[in-house]
Amino acid sequence: MMVIAHLLGFVLIFIACTFDFMHLALMPEKIQYVLDIPSLIIVVLPTIYYAISVHGWKSYGNSWKALLGSVKNIDKGQLEPTRLCLRDLGNLSLIWGILGTFVGAILMLREMESVLSQGSLFPAVAISLITLFYGIILYMLCVVSKSRIERRLVE
Repeated sequence: MMVIAHLLGFVLIFIACTFDFMHLALMPEKIQYVLDIPSLIIVVLPTIYYAISVHGWKSYGNSWKALLGSVKNIDKGQLEPTRLCLRDLGNLSLIWGILGTFVGAILMLREMESVLSQGSLFPAVAISLITLFYGIILYMLCVVSKSRIERRLVE
């Protein structure tokens, strides 16, 4: 059920990002505006690195089990370390999203003259904010999985 909820969420995000409200049509070519691989790397790789270095491979692997929906397959003794790993994954993804936004803003402000000569500041601001978008998406996934583990801990 969890996998279906995650897939539905991503489909809705895809539709929201590619929908043209002026013509009431889907325009899949607009996905390029929210898919930025360097920004994704800035958020995901350090988050994963810190989670593995703090919690170890076992808790990190169990956090992926929880993210993909199989909390019942995690041993009772591993639930608390997995919950802590998911908590840190979510918090770190937000932190790296904010840091990526700051780095993008600094780079944009450093090159303000060239950005303004291109005619618009908005594309540079959009790229600067996309890391925060990725951080929030990862945070939401981790919070949902963490709450499922917390419910199982209470049982």
